[in-house]
Amino acid sequence: MSDTTGDSELPDRTDTVVVGGGVMGTSIAYFLARAGDRSVTLLERDTLAAGSTGDSSAILRHHYGDETIYTDMAWWSHDFFRSFEQEVGPRIAYEGSPLVRFADEGTPGGAYARDGYDALAERGIPVSMQEGDAIVEEYPMYDGASEFDLAVSDDTAAYSDGSDAALGFARGAGEHGADIVTGVSVTGIRTHNGDVTGVDTDSGPLECDEVVVAAGPWTPQLAETVGVEIPIRPVREQIVLLDPPSDYAEAYPSLTPTTSLPDGEWYIRPDFGEGVLVATHRYVDEVDPDDYDEEPDEEMMLELVENLETVIPELADAGIKGTYCGVYSTTPDHDFVIDEAGPDGCYWACGFSGHGFKHAPAVGSLVTAVVRDEEPTLGDERIDLDYFALERFEEAPDGNGAPDDYI
Repeated sequence: MSDTTGDSELPDRTDTVVVGGGVMGTSIAYFLARAGDRSVTLLERDTLAAGSTGDSSAILRHHYGDETIYTDMAWWSHDFFRSFEQEVGPRIAYEGSPLVRFADEGTPGGAYARDGYDALAERGIPVSMQEGDAIVEEYPMYDGASEFDLAVSDDTAAYSDGSDAALGFARGAGEHGADIVTGVSVTGIRTHNGDVTGVDTDSGPLECDEVVVAAGPWTPQLAETVGVEIPIRPVREQIVLLDPPSDYAEAYPSLTPTTSLPDGEWYIRPDFGEGVLVATHRYVDEVDPDDYDEEPDEEMMLELVENLETVIPELADAGIKGTYCGVYSTTPDHDFVIDEAGPDGCYWACGFSGHGFKHAPAVGSLVTAVVRDEEPTLGDERIDLDYFALERFEEAPDGNGAPDDYI
């Protein structure tokens, strides 16, 4: 899809401004506009999906150990993605690819894998488990498979394309009457007597009653203009697209399961067009989102080859189809922020990077419920948004606590 959805001029006034044209902002704009009870304007500083969304690996999975709030959100969202063309209009890229958790009994990883298995099984989400020799039979390309006690497969996991989804949501929002304005930066939020009255932009002010900020790593800057502190760190992650040798592709038509590599700092999944995507998942390389190296480090490339030789040796000689870097915007506990904070009518949706794409439809629906003062539900399931409230960081600097494993 090409970016054909942007309008060139600000409206004179709007009821609700959504800041950010990534998959979260466009999803929020879509669900707000579809509700039909307010005018909606989305403002994006660049082009749609120009930030983290465009670099997302767009994995759709449901296994989250015992953090079932994410399982419920991911499953509802996955159903939405499956029917995206019917729900929203545009067709988006989509490929099934089971996600596998390799683990050993008696370890935190083993408990995490089994907790996720139980959570999926209880919800009727397709899941399977292999043990012993069955692991090697199921994943013959994975050289270290025999060393693990168990492998839990999130059988209906998949992957999509972040830009496709964001552009699709934007078009859907536009069809429901939203204004999609690109190339306009929001520089501040206007208030009067504790209420939101508008936003300042580099193209002039825009009056509104509500503002939803979903601006990824740029969100804290806007939060500061209304005295709200949001603990987000922008961190750089590195991605390599591999072209597997022809004999490897012939031997293993599925190429690889989507999985984390042993140290948990890497993950791998198949890619569109018979490729393989390998990416870091480290949360350590803090950067300025406006000024960072967009090419992977030579040291990282050497480390990648070393990892592949150990785990999937037949990929160590794969050709390189492309490389790039993206930015995560992450909270201390790697959990989301979905909250109203600061002046009345000011809402925040951020901190999604690393495991957010898969939840975009749920986030759009839930934020819309919050803005409209409705019960936050997905289907018949009420979602406890207190889990994502900013006040958790006032109670403890690490919020909900150290994360387990997210891709």
